[in-house]
Amino acid sequence: MPHDLASLTELSTLESLLAAEGVDGLLAALDDVLARTPADTRVLHEDGPTVGPRTLGVLRKAVALDADFLREHPEALFQCLYNRLRWYDAPDAAPHYATTGQAPWDDPEAHLYQLAAWWRRQREASGGAAWVESLLPLRGALDGADVYLWHEAHVLCAAFDATGTKLATGSHTDGSRADGNNVHIWDVATGKQLRVMEGHEAEVRAVAWSPDGKQLASASRAHEARVWDVETGEHLHLFRRQEGQVTSVAFSPDITLLAVANLGWLIHLYDLDTGEKVRTLKGHQQSVLSVAFHPSGRWLASGASDNTVRVWNVATGEQVARLDTQRSVSTVAFSPDGEWLAWADLDDVGVAETKTWQRVRGLQGQSRYSHVQWLGTSRLGLLGYDRLEVLDVKDGATVWSRPYSSDGHERGAAFSPDLKHFALTAVDGGVLLSRLDAPTPPMLLSEQHRVKHLWGRAEGGLAVAKRMDGMLVVDAQGQVCEPPREAHDSGLHPWRLSPNEAWAAYPVTRYLDDGWRRGIQLFDVARMAPTTELTDKPLEGRDASKKMTMEQVMTFSPDSTLLAGTFELGVVRVWRVADGRLLHTLKGPDAAVTMVEFTPDGACIVSGYEALSRLQVHDVKTGRLVLDTHALMKPAVAYTAAERVPRIAVGRATGELELLDLPAGFRRVLHVSEEPVIAARFSADGSRVAVCTLDDRVRLYEADTGRLVYEVPHPALPFEVAMEGDVLVTRADDQKTRFFDLATGAPREVLDGNAPPEEVTRRAYWEVLGDAPVAFHRRMDTTPLAHFHDSLEETLILRDGLVVARGLTVPDFLYVLKLHGPTGGA
Repeated sequence: MPHDLASLTELSTLESLLAAEGVDGLLAALDDVLARTPADTRVLHEDGPTVGPRTLGVLRKAVALDADFLREHPEALFQCLYNRLRWYDAPDAAPHYATTGQAPWDDPEAHLYQLAAWWRRQREASGGAAWVESLLPLRGALDGADVYLWHEAHVLCAAFDATGTKLATGSHTDGSRADGNNVHIWDVATGKQLRVMEGHEAEVRAVAWSPDGKQLASASRAHEARVWDVETGEHLHLFRRQEGQVTSVAFSPDITLLAVANLGWLIHLYDLDTGEKVRTLKGHQQSVLSVAFHPSGRWLASGASDNTVRVWNVATGEQVARLDTQRSVSTVAFSPDGEWLAWADLDDVGVAETKTWQRVRGLQGQSRYSHVQWLGTSRLGLLGYDRLEVLDVKDGATVWSRPYSSDGHERGAAFSPDLKHFALTAVDGGVLLSRLDAPTPPMLLSEQHRVKHLWGRAEGGLAVAKRMDGMLVVDAQGQVCEPPREAHDSGLHPWRLSPNEAWAAYPVTRYLDDGWRRGIQLFDVARMAPTTELTDKPLEGRDASKKMTMEQVMTFSPDSTLLAGTFELGVVRVWRVADGRLLHTLKGPDAAVTMVEFTPDGACIVSGYEALSRLQVHDVKTGRLVLDTHALMKPAVAYTAAERVPRIAVGRATGELELLDLPAGFRRVLHVSEEPVIAARFSADGSRVAVCTLDDRVRLYEADTGRLVYEVPHPALPFEVAMEGDVLVTRADDQKTRFFDLATGAPREVLDGNAPPEEVTRRAYWEVLGDAPVAFHRRMDTTPLAHFHDSLEETLILRDGLVVARGLTVPDFLYVLKLHGPTGGA
């Protein structure tokens, strides 16, 4: 039965198509109906919105954006479509975007958000699988000409071939992802990847096409340049052992030479027939960042970090001209007619006549530029900090501009020679490919404010999302607000929330008459306002005001009435929160305090000194020192406290585990291994303790007797452990989470990805993080409740399944998600 506009806007039809024919079949069906449906067609669904061909176009783009995820998780089709369409043209989406023209929600026929709501009502009435709702708009335009070419790594450079039909990109990775240090070729018309050329051992910093489009050159951080056959992917030349990272490459117009520039101040010219070096151009006093041949092939221009542009005679290697600039020159470009040379200067664009090599004037533009490219003989394409521009060379007028959200990282840009397309690289691997004549879609404001840290309490009602330029507070209903500017004094230092979430605390540094002084600022959460500042004159010899990198640590007592924290070396102070009164000054060894915790009953304060591998315990009421012992503090603290009894355990580098019952002062030392004890965890009642050691083993002991219950050899190094019910859970350095039978130690299940064992065993919801899309689970259930299409770097799950997260696929992007159970309720 052929489909039509009415059937393909029914969720049940879309789900059936996906199940039967897969993502590609669903996309093909949408394409077919789009091609057959007149532009003025309208269909009114019973109890639903009126839909038209534009509906299908947006649906198709939504499916295409999440196509790879849907191939693995077809059950998530409603989730993907709802999260895209709900925010597409809804009136409440407007505050999340900046627009340059008519936005989707301004359209008199705006209805996609209504279609999403209609589908949701139908689904909730009939029941459905669990799903993840996004309470904020997601990245990705649903209309217009924008296409993202996704890489699994940071992309620094891009270049179109002479016809504008192919795009080359260069990627790099830090080793945590697979798709790095490669050269990619893309079809501009379809956005399909045509070829990947592998071989570079470090980031690809630049790519350049030969004039005939048959060869491609690439520059690498690994002090090398390569030349490839584009049609076959064959590796033609390798120019190793450059004096520094290779920053730029360029083919001569007759394709006989390749110019290779590096951070070692030199430019080498190579014969492309023999692969032999022809000559070296010397003269720059710092790193050479860019090279370009004159259309005649007679001259080569270079820009460098010595604040000069230089012109060289290719035949002799002689320096022909030197143009002084106001900053490093990252790109130089000759006009196609050879009459002009352009480069990016401090706050403008430098232009020189090639007849005299004299700079004639600057083009101011609207930004500070890092990329310059001629578009014909009278216009320049430019990359600024937050916009792409095209300037008219004659009068300096901006004839085209496209803003983008800066992510704070280096970007690259390219314009096609046919003046139709542009490409913009990004750290998240998403190269934006679009048309110059296409309308600019609304720009998502959150892309400009990347989140660097998340703070809060698991299953609490509040999360703090810290950005470089401010902060946001997210509550358990998903509402986002910005606290007053005074709260930004904390910089990127961590916040701590009290268990009752009435208070927060963060470090501050003030300049007073006697110099810099550290303190701790209390913050009233209900009023969203700073209150008392906790500080004092440092003890003699303990002042750490000049140690600006020393982290201040702090924690609230379990009943939220006390705050323990540090601002000097080796001293923990305890204040009463209600009035800021100082109760105790606990003096420890002369070293930075790197850990402060209250025991679960609030009776003791535990402080740690990483540099000394030392841990102390003080009585909260009296301030008396209860315990001073050695402990393994790095890379993690080998310390645990039982929840229901006053019992703690401390691991040591000697392979010992010390157990201490605090009221009685009873101590027991267990010799666990010849290798260091790196983690330990009590059962809730304190009767058992699980221990991880550097010999890749997990051991379970009876805490009262010290008897070894069993020893489990672990396939990888376990560095975290917890137990609950009949299960023991570990997290290991092979990025896997393992489940064992608590009674016998027998293996039960292995999950790919990282899940904190404490959250697995104690929290209503937990997540598995890794490079794959994130999986959310219910407590102790290894079967995923639902998946979300992006991978996440950091998550905080508040009460009722509200998730605040920091992106990995889209680095540092803020997500606010809601977990819904199988019947639609959370």
